[in-house]
Amino acid sequence: MPTPATAPRLSVVVPTYGRSEIILSLLDALREQTLPGDQFEVVAVDDGSPEPLRLDPARYPFALQLLRQENAGPGAARNLAFAHCRAALVLILNDDAVPTPELLKGHLRAHAESPEKCAVLGSFHFAPEVMDSPFVRLLDSTSLLFDFPGLRPGELHDWRFFWTCNLSLPLHAVRDVGGFDAYNFREAIVEDVELGYRLERKGWQVRYRDDLVCHHRHRLTPRAYFDRMERLGVNLVRMWRKHRDPAVMWMGGKSFDGFVADCQLRYEAHRSRASALLEQLERLEEQGRGRELPGEALEQLGAAVATLGLVPFARGVILEGAEYYPEPHVAAAPWQHALTSIVIVSHDALEKTRRCLEALRRANDPANPTEILVVDNGSTDGSVAYLEAQRDIELLASAENLGAPRARNFAIPAARGEWIVFMDNDAVVTPGWLARLRYHADVDPTVGCVCPLSDRVNHGQQIAYEGGDSFAAIDAFADQLAGSQRRCARYGFLFSSFCVLVRRGVIDRIGGFDERFSPWGFEDDDFALRVQLAGFRVRIALDVFVRHEAYAGPKLDRHEQLLQRNWRRFAEKWNERGRAVPAYGDYELLTRAIERRWSDRELHVPVGAAMGAGMGAGMGG
Repeated sequence: MPTPATAPRLSVVVPTYGRSEIILSLLDALREQTLPGDQFEVVAVDDGSPEPLRLDPARYPFALQLLRQENAGPGAARNLAFAHCRAALVLILNDDAVPTPELLKGHLRAHAESPEKCAVLGSFHFAPEVMDSPFVRLLDSTSLLFDFPGLRPGELHDWRFFWTCNLSLPLHAVRDVGGFDAYNFREAIVEDVELGYRLERKGWQVRYRDDLVCHHRHRLTPRAYFDRMERLGVNLVRMWRKHRDPAVMWMGGKSFDGFVADCQLRYEAHRSRASALLEQLERLEEQGRGRELPGEALEQLGAAVATLGLVPFARGVILEGAEYYPEPHVAAAPWQHALTSIVIVSHDALEKTRRCLEALRRANDPANPTEILVVDNGSTDGSVAYLEAQRDIELLASAENLGAPRARNFAIPAARGEWIVFMDNDAVVTPGWLARLRYHADVDPTVGCVCPLSDRVNHGQQIAYEGGDSFAAIDAFADQLAGSQRRCARYGFLFSSFCVLVRRGVIDRIGGFDERFSPWGFEDDDFALRVQLAGFRVRIALDVFVRHEAYAGPKLDRHEQLLQRNWRRFAEKWNERGRAVPAYGDYELLTRAIERRWSDRELHVPVGAAMGAGMGAGMGG
């Protein structure tokens, strides 16, 4: 057995559910590997089996970790394993895999011979003991299940062949892209190619090695195959909704709605034939067990299954495609606390900027990592020099004041977080603020924005505060609120953007802030409206208090003037054409806007436009 200080060369990851005898058989096969036991480990994850899996690590010549989680699917189980792997290279196997003795050594050798950014896929044909089934033999010799006939040994392939049945790749690769999307893909279907799709966008490919042999001890029945085809339709729709790439599905240049309509026609026209074929296949299983079918008969049967197997697939597309869903949620993997980007805009308010950053540092929480981006809009009070000296921020500096909406938009492409907080430099946060906002975002995947309560804010977020300006007083008030209103929230409509947590998927869908409202005023009302027209919800966290300090000077003098001007711009944008601009604050004009269905293109505002020749970027310090 390797000692804890000895890192193995390879980690074998195996999820399992309710199949203790099957995984015990796999572990026994791994005892026979030609790779010495001190050079690999096995990380098995019991995905909430009704009868918890029991393993004795002392029985094996390799290190064995047994983890257990509540049932969440193979993607989540593998993610949990990745959090505990000690090797730089991982090999993902099914629990019903039957590896040949050279498999593990072969994967190590294959990576040594392969280019960088390459996952290695070995073969995964059905095991001899299940080949007595005529249907299994049909699946094994065709592309109906795995398209091994379409693979070219030794060559590179795309994400469609990222099959986690006998596949190895560096651990850092899966961690870098967030692992499996266990939230949207709980089943053992599509969850692997979806991960492969994200890896490909980072430059990764799949290399097929047919000499890396592992068999599949699974007797797939015709009915189970047809059920699988339906789930394939369901999960491919989820993948398309997430990535909006027509290549995910066989759309043939059609819109998604048109593709769903075609599936409806196919299903209605051929479902009786598909049902008859299923009955024929089941009879064949009963009568043909152990009998060889003529090659011509197998070919004809394969063609029929390929054609009519698309009927349950079409039904799956219809089931998942019939309703509108908001942008899918992607949960952080166990090893990865999702990064939050905090975007702050400053202009000639150095002391407020200092105080804002000091509060953020006091509230820093390693469990919720952040990056801070400050966009300075042409300050002349020493703010730029101060910000340049701060080593924990990224400074984006403009030579002139271009307004809050445009400044935020410029920062968005530089923000790396799964979440973005837009914050004014006169906001003062308290310990625990981000963790509580993130709770309200994670508890409901339809939520696009989460807003705190504050002492100076509109749209129902206001709460009375008379505790003074000290950090201690603000912290005490926030702590009391967090205790009395723990995890309480309500859904809102409009919100103030002085401090708001925004899901990255919202930005992907609707873009940034509309710059017609520069330098500020009603840009947050406009953004909030577009968020909800795109299908997301706004949640007001009743257990989070963020102080919004008062300001004075030129900004205060222009306050009413800017609001009046931008109300007209807001009303002209969202009012029905030809209608008069309503009185200031008369949001009745939004009634018709809410009732209408808007396309993503209509709601989208581009981000990252150049901020002029005076714009520069650099790390503080």
